[in-house]
Amino acid sequence: MSEYLSRIDFAWPWAALLIFLPLIGRYFLSQDREVKEQVRVPFLPELIDELKLNSQPVRTGKLSSLLFWLVWLLLVVALCRPEYLTPPQHIQKPMRDVVLILDVSGSMAKNDVQGGVTRLQAVQASVRKFVAARQSDRIGLVIFASQAWPFAPVSEDKQALQTRINQLAPGMVGQQTAIGDALGVGVKLLDNTTDKAASKLAILLTDGNDTASQLAPALAAQLAAAHHVQVHTIAFGDINSTGDDKVDLPLMQNIAQITGGQSWTAANSGAALDSVWKEIDAITPVQVKSIGWSWHVPLFQWPLLLALGLLVLLAVGRFIRERAA
Repeated sequence: MSEYLSRIDFAWPWAALLIFLPLIGRYFLSQDREVKEQVRVPFLPELIDELKLNSQPVRTGKLSSLLFWLVWLLLVVALCRPEYLTPPQHIQKPMRDVVLILDVSGSMAKNDVQGGVTRLQAVQASVRKFVAARQSDRIGLVIFASQAWPFAPVSEDKQALQTRINQLAPGMVGQQTAIGDALGVGVKLLDNTTDKAASKLAILLTDGNDTASQLAPALAAQLAAAHHVQVHTIAFGDINSTGDDKVDLPLMQNIAQITGGQSWTAANSGAALDSVWKEIDAITPVQVKSIGWSWHVPLFQWPLLLALGLLVLLAVGRFIRERAA
C-alpha cells in the first residue's frame, strides 16, 4: 500500500491553494449590503403570524459544516489532478546497425566447398546462424556482383531478412565483382538509418577480386571510415586459384585496416566459415540501451465522484428533514 501511495503525484499541485477560498469569502469579504430599495409593510407582524413562519434564524449544524468542508476538499483534490505513476516498463533498444555485404557473383556457384555444397549455399547457412544470434541488432543486406544492390533495409525484422537470404542465387546481379561499389552502397544504407547514435558495422564477404567497380575499393574504404563505419572482411573460397577468381587478400586486409576492422580468410569449408562468423559475433557484442517508460494514470475522477455522492446524500437528507417537519 505504501509503495502504491508513493507513486501518486499531482499534475496541478498549485490548485491546492483554493482550499482557503471559503475562509477568505467568510472573513475578508464584507457582509454588509447596501439596501437600494425598501418596501414598508406596516402589517408585517400579522403577515408572519398568518404564514406561521419561524422568525428564528436557521442554525447550521456541525455535521453540515463538516460535510461542506469535506466536499470542498474533495473538489480541490480533483482539481489538483492526482495521477498514479505506473512502474517503469523497460524496453531494450538496439544500439548497433549492421550491414551484410555478400558476393553473389557467378563464381559463388562453384561446388567446391566441403560437404558437396556451393560457395553461396555455405555462405547462406553461416549467415543465417549469425543473424539468428543477433536478435538485438538492426541488420540490413547488400548484394553485389557486376552491380551492387541494397537487398534488405537495416531493420529489426529478422524473419524478413532470413527470407531475403534464402532468395540469394549466384549471378543474380551479374557475373563480375564490384567490391568498391558494394561497400559504397553499404555505407549509404547505414548512413540513412534513423538512429544516428548507434554504432555502424559492415561485414564484407567475397570470393574474388574487384573487376567491375566504378568506385575504387580504397576510396570506398576511406568513405566508410569518414562515416564511422567499421568494416570486417571475409575472404572465402580457394586462395590458390588464379585470375579473376582469386580473392584479393591484400585488398581485403587494406579495407579492414582503413576502417578499424579485422580481416579473415576462410578456406573452402563450411566449418571454417562458421568459425569466422562466430569470431565476429564474439568481438562485436550486442549493444542495447534500456529505456524505461512510465504511464500517468489519472485519478481525479474518484474524489470528484465521491464529492458528488456526498452532495447527493446531503440533498436527500435535507429533503427528508423538510418532509418530516
